[in-house]
Amino acid sequence: MAIDRAFPRIAELARLAGQYTACLLLLSMSHPAAAAEDSGDLFELSIEELGRVLVVMPARQPQRVQQSSSAIYVITGEEIRRSGYTSLPEILRLAPGVEVARNGAHSWTISIRGFTDNLSNKLLVLIDGRSVYSPLFAGVFWDAQDTFIPDIERIEVISGPGGTLWGTNAVNGVINIITRSADATQGLLVNAGGGNELQGFGGLRYGWRPSENMDARAYVKYENHDAFEAPAGGDGFDDWHRTQAGFRVDWRVSGSDDINIQGDLYEATLSDLLRGDFTLGTLPGPETPDNIDIAGHNLLGRWRRQLESGSLRLQAFVDYTERFIPGSFNERRDTADIDFQHQFGSGRHEVVWGAGYRWTSDDVDNTLFATFLPEERSDETLRLFAQDVYSIVPDELLLTLGLEFNHNDYTEWEWQPNIRLSWLIDEDRTLWAALNRVVRIPARLNTDLILTAPLSSPNIPVPIYFNVFGIDEYQSEELLAKEVGYRMLVSRDLWFDLALFHNDYDRLQTQEVGTPYVVGDPPEYLVIPGTLANGMEGATWGGTFVTTWQALPDWRLQFQYAYLDFDLELKPWSTNTDALGVAGNSPRQQAAIYSSLELPWSLELFAGIRYVDRLPSFDLPARTSVDVSLGWRPLDNLRLSLTARDLTDDAHLEFGGANLVERSVYLQATWRSE
Repeated sequence: MAIDRAFPRIAELARLAGQYTACLLLLSMSHPAAAAEDSGDLFELSIEELGRVLVVMPARQPQRVQQSSSAIYVITGEEIRRSGYTSLPEILRLAPGVEVARNGAHSWTISIRGFTDNLSNKLLVLIDGRSVYSPLFAGVFWDAQDTFIPDIERIEVISGPGGTLWGTNAVNGVINIITRSADATQGLLVNAGGGNELQGFGGLRYGWRPSENMDARAYVKYENHDAFEAPAGGDGFDDWHRTQAGFRVDWRVSGSDDINIQGDLYEATLSDLLRGDFTLGTLPGPETPDNIDIAGHNLLGRWRRQLESGSLRLQAFVDYTERFIPGSFNERRDTADIDFQHQFGSGRHEVVWGAGYRWTSDDVDNTLFATFLPEERSDETLRLFAQDVYSIVPDELLLTLGLEFNHNDYTEWEWQPNIRLSWLIDEDRTLWAALNRVVRIPARLNTDLILTAPLSSPNIPVPIYFNVFGIDEYQSEELLAKEVGYRMLVSRDLWFDLALFHNDYDRLQTQEVGTPYVVGDPPEYLVIPGTLANGMEGATWGGTFVTTWQALPDWRLQFQYAYLDFDLELKPWSTNTDALGVAGNSPRQQAAIYSSLELPWSLELFAGIRYVDRLPSFDLPARTSVDVSLGWRPLDNLRLSLTARDLTDDAHLEFGGANLVERSVYLQATWRSE
């Protein structure tokens, strides 16, 4: 495999880790589990404590949720465990306003605050601070993103821009999936299960302490998923299976220094119906079942030093990915990224500043359908950022001023300012407002793509090809975001959070169609040319509301509501009216009620009811889904659960997918050494 060619040392380390697994199993029988792991208590944090959880994404330094001047929501590890969900996209449904739609057994579309698409490109996603953004299309390949789910400590979800601190492409939201430290995951944990759709999955993780000041863990996991239902009935052709392994080492070098090293590697085979080969003048043959092969690995290192009045952090990672899609394109990509940050306090100022550098290089095998020119390309991005949180009135009125300068190989210099104001009315109430300018820089798809999409018409006797070109002049898409929010702890048992926004966009993508022409005499085929351009602008507005209520000591309820509206228009020179249809890809309204109940006999029940408004672009009606998970802990270190998803509908479409999402039921068992 190309994995071995790209970073042979990482691949060798992974193979060695696999050889040690049997030894770890034997060692685990006498190694106690860490007390920091799941204690079995259904509600580890009270409603009051949830508002005081420390988060790092809004300010790049620890900050209580209650202080934040962002629309932030934290999905806790406890919520993930109760829900029974087994994949990152499913887990993200637990956050308000996140638009999650499943296209098939292995395909997802995910966005925040609109512009949902198969190539959604306005959301920045990180796993333990490592960006998984793809420069090929400025989005995330969700079928390639995973981690060992029981090790997730929390997921921080910011709805709204975060470009000042996290860089370009953090336009409509930022998500960081944060796993537990190695010292909190000691001993052996085994997780396994299966059902009608998720037919079999399993994983094991072992944590140990190599020395007094060092903790480590390693994991391996596998899952196999059946195909979903084809629209005409019977099984589709989107079954898939995946294997992943990884490790983490946390080393406390001294009282003020610590080092973290971690890495993962994965390989997956995704079945699908793929387009047949064709040449100019012919149409593709019928779609045939084939396999998409994806693989990759990464290695991340992080050093932190605690100072008297602040901290230093240096992080670097390397990442390799490959994706082979017969009849479409093959891509191999190497990425190296380094990020430095200094945080310090001085009087009423809390300052964080730093710099980052990213290098990425790809090699694409082109086809007639999708051609990237040049076939090989390397890009560099340099960023400088600084942000100051100034206490106008100490512990009451906070003013945040931030600015990022970014240099990239597409549009050269970009700047992203940030102004935020927080009024901590008292320890239980916060009013905040924010103004941000952020950009999405171009990707390979915008500038280097030549797409030749075959079409046919009963009224035209020759093949038709829609021929779309990227352009070097493609500019960064721009957002001016205005936000306001209010959060309040009404009582020890009731919390609510309201966030409203108005976004003004400019230079959004369109496809400008040229004059069709015929090739050959007599005619052999018809070409409809097109170019990508920045021909759309407009506004979106809406908000989210979340309230969490501890109705009884053993019963917690949460209600979520999100509203989104669009007002898009073409620039005077644009003719691409179809681009306006992007507004119909996102639901205008979403709502959810989540219930967590502790029952007698060591039982616990999770139930979620989600409403998603209609999607006019796909002529899909509104839908309501019900998920239920019943957990039972017969032993302190053993948890069994039965999870059912989509109870209200045995098969349905959620987006523009080719197959119907089916009802899923599966059993799961999790055991950890005592």
